Amino acid sequence: MTKSRKPRLSMLLSFAACVLCLVAIPVVMLRLPSTATKYLSEHEPILMEDITFIIAMLYIGMAIAAAVLVLLILLLRVAHKGSIFTPVSGRLVLAIALLVIAEGGVFALLGLVYRPALAITVVAVTMGLCFTVVSQVLREAAALKEENDGTI
Repeated sequence: MTKSRKPRLSMLLSFAACVLCLVAIPVVMLRLPSTATKYLSEHEPILMEDITFIIAMLYIGMAIAAAVLVLLILLLRVAHKGSIFTPVSGRLVLAIALLVIAEGGVFALLGLVYRPALAITVVAVTMGLCFTVVSQVLREAAALKEENDGTI
């Protein structure tokens, strides 16, 4: 295990952005029912029970987003310690990938009643697959690092 390093500006900005988004999620969740109901009733021909379903799916999506942000903060912590090429970082990125794919699933369900949500499904699943590849690359890098560390 390596010792802590001085954080780079980009890492501090990433951490601040994650924390800011994490703090914003409960605020958005509080405003979500009234905002969504008002927008959908004015702009879309959607039944009230469908609006309730949409709001429920958005709440689930926000909860998944919060979990992703927590994992990103943990990944930044690992990177700050200088131990990015470890199995832990690979597992964190894989967990993020699976949550992003799950987010795509939520938006696929949402697309049953609100078709524009299907576009988010495609983006989320694509991003999740990208994160899956990055996870595998990190795992391979960790294995190579371990092998090199054992070489005299």
